[in-house]
Amino acid sequence: MLTEAEEVIHARAAIACEAATAAGLAGRFAAWREDGLLAVLATAPELRFLRTISGVTEENLPQAVRLAGASCWDGDPPTLVLPPGLIPRDAGLVPAGVRPIAILALTELAAPDADVDDSPDIDVFLRILLEGYESGDAVAAFVAAEHAVPRIRRSLLVEDGVPISAAALSSHGPGVVLGGSATPRPHRGKGAQARLLLHGLTAAAREGHRFAVATAVEGSPSLSNLRHAGARVHLRQAFRLG
Repeated sequence: MLTEAEEVIHARAAIACEAATAAGLAGRFAAWREDGLLAVLATAPELRFLRTISGVTEENLPQAVRLAGASCWDGDPPTLVLPPGLIPRDAGLVPAGVRPIAILALTELAAPDADVDDSPDIDVFLRILLEGYESGDAVAAFVAAEHAVPRIRRSLLVEDGVPISAAALSSHGPGVVLGGSATPRPHRGKGAQARLLLHGLTAAAREGHRFAVATAVEGSPSLSNLRHAGARVHLRQAFRLG
């Protein structure tokens, strides 16, 4: 299922890159396939974490290394994201941490959360999401452009009439991508993200999707919520050209 999950994540990345380009954000954005590889390019320095090559296997690893050295990266090579167990040898790569991916097989879950608004005002949704992210200007602009796309499904958790947390998902064939999600600092510690996660998983399961997938930083509350929800977390190894 890891291969399918990476395909679904890449489909979401393509939507985000198209949205950033349409919004006129600084830099170049692209997501493409090459030799079975899944590449994502974002030239803005603040968005360097998006520059990745995934879908790597033992067979196409040499092509991945060549692609990482291509001129399209403007001298700033991307991160190669390798599946667990694939150890590069004599490829000129150096370790660059881990890139967890969480995959959750979907079954019928709880009833929808009555406190979740699945048709929120876009401006209110983006305000809550960006307050929760606490990101710099370039990242905030990218997140806003991505989450304004109509096919991104937005939800807000509302407490006593006040929106306190935001989450989004998108459907891509057999799976859904969970992201982004964030809770502003004053409302953290209330289990808001866990409730929104369960709400989204329930909706996806009832629509017939087989799995949900998300990426998150190792050790983050988001990854902890995914583990508690029953997700299997794959600690993909990250490498960069030495």
